[in-house]
Amino acid sequence: MYLKLAQTALTTSGVAGSVAGVERLKGQSHLTLRVDRFDAEPVVLRLEPERGILPPYDVPSEARLLGVLRDAGIPVPKVLGVGRHEDRGFLVIEWVSGEVMIRRQVDADVARAYCAVLRRIHTLDWRSAGLDWLPEPSESGPALRERAEILDRLQGFGVADLPHIRRLRWALEGLAPTGISPMLVHGDVNFGNLIIERSSDAQPRIAAVLDWEQTHLGDPLSDWGRLAAEDLLGNLDLSDAARRTMQAALDQYGRNSEDLQYWTLHQLYKHASATAALSILRDWDINQIAAMYQEPTDRLLSNVGEVGFPLSQETGA
Repeated sequence: MYLKLAQTALTTSGVAGSVAGVERLKGQSHLTLRVDRFDAEPVVLRLEPERGILPPYDVPSEARLLGVLRDAGIPVPKVLGVGRHEDRGFLVIEWVSGEVMIRRQVDADVARAYCAVLRRIHTLDWRSAGLDWLPEPSESGPALRERAEILDRLQGFGVADLPHIRRLRWALEGLAPTGISPMLVHGDVNFGNLIIERSSDAQPRIAAVLDWEQTHLGDPLSDWGRLAAEDLLGNLDLSDAARRTMQAALDQYGRNSEDLQYWTLHQLYKHASATAALSILRDWDINQIAAMYQEPTDRLLSNVGEVGFPLSQETGA
């Protein structure tokens, strides 16, 4: 069913080649396809959803961002084409070969490479790089702005008052780090969004960081909070050495544990909002979805000031 769509996208965006086959890839926000061509290397097609869980979607801005990041030395795929199909934006990017860390244990070497790239993203001089067109946080700060966006999304899907959603939202009331200089934030830094290149005679390196549609200027600890939230949910498989490596990298930011506690809770709330929206779109059992968050929320709220990757290890995440 995707062959015609893929060929249309390549043709209308000026990407050469005849489509030989299509494979749907992972991802919840965009429709993402590997497109094999008879006469050229494969490419990746990313198409905006008809009704997404993390709007708004802006493919031209994402393409522009990828171009700037690539010029700045951040490992990202090359943009080959941009266009629209039936009023949905799409992006054609190069296929980057390597290993995707989904349901695989992360060792210390991979964790070290990952943390180094994350640090490069956060410390990029976004003004000099030409990213001053990204909106800066309002006076209320990035945390409150994003919470308002999350609530709008929840209300749009009619799930704002689910008990597990309310509990997380109420726990955030009156809390938010302030006075943080805006830095570049990826917004979706799970290990499934990076490609590892390995060789027998060298350390692993990050060949590409993927899925930049949520990138914004804000607090870099929001990315670390996302990682900690995924860990609490049991979605990360980190070796003991990888945990120590990640904690050491996190400590270099010089932030207090309360800030990480906040962002972990915030990202748990954001994660819950996305799965609640998906439960509407895909007719999932909302009670089963809600049960996913009870134990991680209990653990997080009972360990104020102690959250971090060693905590997750000790408590059995």
